[in-house]
Amino acid sequence: MTHDFTTPYAEGPPVQTSAPFTVRTAPDGREVVVEGLCPRCQGATASPFPVGLPGAGGTKGVLSRLLGRTAGTDAAGDVLATEVFFCECGYAHPQQPADVPFVGCGASWRVVAPPPGGDGA
Repeated sequence: MTHDFTTPYAEGPPVQTSAPFTVRTAPDGREVVVEGLCPRCQGATASPFPVGLPGAGGTKGVLSRLLGRTAGTDAAGDVLATEVFFCECGYAHPQQPADVPFVGCGASWRVVAPPPGGDGA
């Protein structure tokens, strides 16, 4: 699919998607970045989340390091399981207000695990 630049800006409650998203730890180790395609406009989007801050992905911080867990691994799982993602495709869609926090189509979503085996089993 290609980015639909004509999708009008619209906010609404988060939808659920099982579309594939990748999670990587930033080179400095301070953020995890979730990347994929917006389920509404199909634009490429990337959302950074600070590691170790309350209310952000990877809140285990110092305790995880003391227990021998790697911040990137724990933070990645936490982010995908708990965060609401917003379209950050970087394209000002038609009808987008001037003061929006994320430049995109206005969509928001939660990532859910796909069904086991992908065949409804």
